[in-house]
Amino acid sequence: MQAPTLYDLPSIYDRVVPPGPCDPFYRSLTSERGGFVLELACGTGRLTIPLALDGHQVVGLDSSETMLAAAREKAKAAGARATWVQGHMASFDLGRPFDLIIVSCNSLAHMLTTEALGGCLRSIARHLEPWGTLAFDIVNPNPKRLARPSAERFRRAHSTPDGVRVRERATYDSAGQVLEAQWRVQDSEGSVHHLEPLRLRQTFPSELPTLLHAAGLRLVERFGDFERARFGSTSRNQVCIARHTASQAR
Repeated sequence: MQAPTLYDLPSIYDRVVPPGPCDPFYRSLTSERGGFVLELACGTGRLTIPLALDGHQVVGLDSSETMLAAAREKAKAAGARATWVQGHMASFDLGRPFDLIIVSCNSLAHMLTTEALGGCLRSIARHLEPWGTLAFDIVNPNPKRLARPSAERFRRAHSTPDGVRVRERATYDSAGQVLEAQWRVQDSEGSVHHLEPLRLRQTFPSELPTLLHAAGLRLVERFGDFERARFGSTSRNQVCIARHTASQAR
């Protein structure tokens, strides 16, 4: 029997990946930009639902029907109106453009190859209004940490306030730039879940502008955190704003 992924267990996902500092950033940005909004890899609607409750027209796309089912239930309970679409962000066609496209919580890292990431960015460019905005965040890889032996590099454990315990062991493939994490999750009732490995591409700061440009997009701003601090080598995240290559900031 194949092990479940984290995305097969939405109730556990919501407990180990709670709302964080990215949510106020994207909600503020959406209020600034307005218009029709698309969130890719929307999951259980952690961000999509608050955006809808803020009064925005929002579409949430995710590849997991299990996560989308949870999102629909949560939206109904909250009285939020959003459109939910099952699809893969590596290649999608929704038949209309958007003023703002959001990819939060390091979700672009699921595009493991340059080809997959390029396909995702090209799909985004096709769905973005000429004056539209792409906003996303990805981890800023730490080369010193990645270069350490695995035993020193990626072994950690943590618990959530409601009693979910997570143990993580990870390895890094420097040739493919892919971090693979094996999770063991024990829920508050004592049930143990050994999850399918979570694989995430590490995209380095110097390659990001080139990847965007190849898809017809340009990096307009890059912050080091969700408070819009200046980006630097020690920043934990790359919080990015991009637009079409030929567009001008409005």
